[in-house]
Amino acid sequence: MAGHLQIALDRMPLERAVRIAEAVAPHTDWIEVGTSLIKHFGMRAVTEVAAAAGPVPVLADLKTADDAVFEFTLAYDAGAASATVLGTAADATLDAAVRVAADRGTETVVDLMQTTEERRTALAARLPAHTVLAAHVGKDAQRAGGNPTDLLGDWRHGRPIAVAGGLTAADLPAFAGPDPVRVIVGSAVTAADEPEAAARALAAAAGR
Repeated sequence: MAGHLQIALDRMPLERAVRIAEAVAPHTDWIEVGTSLIKHFGMRAVTEVAAAAGPVPVLADLKTADDAVFEFTLAYDAGAASATVLGTAADATLDAAVRVAADRGTETVVDLMQTTEERRTALAARLPAHTVLAAHVGKDAQRAGGNPTDLLGDWRHGRPIAVAGGLTAADLPAFAGPDPVRVIVGSAVTAADEPEAAARALAAAAGR
């Protein structure tokens, strides 16, 4: 399978997130500090998870909507190697996020949640080719039957993308192919009785 595996940590005590990060780090390419953890514990969550993850890079799921320079700088200073900005944000905000990441040698991920197909196509056309576009269906939309594959279009080809939204090991083969895909999985690992075993199974399904 082309691409990478990212395990998202959300809606849990920080101490549990740190333990899971340490346990799953050998089996994943990225670890995500979810929006709820950042809102609850601040940038301390990013710093502690990054320390537990060791050499595995950490993404701070900021979902920045404005003031990207300030928020992205906070995340990178805390130890993040990547951060997210909303695709519904102003172009000026997206450009600022990309610029800060370039200055710091880090990554920008654009969360495409609630964007139109027209907006997704426009973003793919105007943003640098190394910017990751993330087809993401949020928790509430998942309950209504949303699937991240519904957001994918021809714009995905030839650039890094990520997919997120209720995915499990059984979904991973659908993302095999020549284009790089980062598959983001959360509760399939964090809600498992043995998160490390769940992460190991995901890694196997991803061909790691």
